[in-house]
Amino acid sequence: MAPRNRWLELLLIGVARIGMGVQFQAIGALGPLLVGGLVADWTRLGTLIGAYSLAGVATALPAGWLLARFGDRAILLAGLWLMVLGGAVLAAAPSYPLALLGRVVAGGGSSLLTIACAKRVLDRFAGPSLAPAMGVMLSAWPIGIAAALLLLPLAGEDWRLGLIGSAALCALALPLLAWAVPAGPRGPVDPMARLQPGEWAPLLAVGALWASYNAAYAVLLGFAPAFLVAQGAGPGMAGAVASLVGWAILPLLPLGGAIAERLGRPMLICALCLAGMGAALLALVGGAPAAPALVAFGLLAGPPASLIMALLGRVLSARSRAFGVGIHYMLFYGGLAVLPPVAGALRDATGDPAAPILAAAGFLALALLCLAGLGAMLGRPASAR
Repeated sequence: MAPRNRWLELLLIGVARIGMGVQFQAIGALGPLLVGGLVADWTRLGTLIGAYSLAGVATALPAGWLLARFGDRAILLAGLWLMVLGGAVLAAAPSYPLALLGRVVAGGGSSLLTIACAKRVLDRFAGPSLAPAMGVMLSAWPIGIAAALLLLPLAGEDWRLGLIGSAALCALALPLLAWAVPAGPRGPVDPMARLQPGEWAPLLAVGALWASYNAAYAVLLGFAPAFLVAQGAGPGMAGAVASLVGWAILPLLPLGGAIAERLGRPMLICALCLAGMGAALLALVGGAPAAPALVAFGLLAGPPASLIMALLGRVLSARSRAFGVGIHYMLFYGGLAVLPPVAGALRDATGDPAAPILAAAGFLALALLCLAGLGAMLGRPASAR
């Protein structure tokens, strides 16, 4: 019988999300080994990084319907199965097109897992326990990212072994979630409520803010190892140093947003953190010691995560929330699919290993613009929006 302890269930959901983080970051962690082998150039490496999120653009909107039709357990397990299948195809791919296909399949599974996990936590937790539970769930993904950067380069020249390992971790989570999450009743599928006219602009601003913030984080993690290798570090050391971003985000990711809310200026603190993240990237490119710059970036990246997600609750009414969250995740996955290839293309066009890092700083500037626009919209009466 599945456990009824919701915290144990949350812990096992975290294991699945750690596997998702490892799989997402596998391409970036092994990037210096893949270029010239599986991929011909840095643009294609960036495309592989972004392809993981491409399927999410298509699955975000119908995910709510799928959850209502088939239940949480079925969608959680379906997402993991797709991640295992896509990861296996990627690891065995003899050519770039097949590798891209595997990456898209795995990414489709990860989008189902992401949305189902969030919905499951909302169902199982409420009141004072919701914020720490969401913090635990959000923390699992960067743990997986940091683990990938630290461990996968240890595979050495056998990069396929690293890709197999990332798929195997997703497979490990399958029986755990099958045991932890009971099969629940399947409710009727309600038609999606439309957004209210005044909700569209703030929602698009939050979605663009979330996408650009996450794209900057993903691009840094995807291209930092190659940047450090170009500075003279070995692949293993480069991965270990780059993993500091993932470890540094953990202290403030669960609680940073709550602290900012208690201080009474959440949007200002979010803006200061985003600006500080950009400054850390510029310092890294400017020759500052890599480890302190990456740790500073990771620490500052913690509070905006929960602060931005809290803004989503402010711009959506209860009636439009299901449809609005789908739009939000569609923008999120779209940004992660499009922006990393832009960073890779800049590397190819300039030949400069720092170009993707500068692109990530530009994405943070875009995030600041979105936050400023959102602040202006939320400051107006609802009737004026």
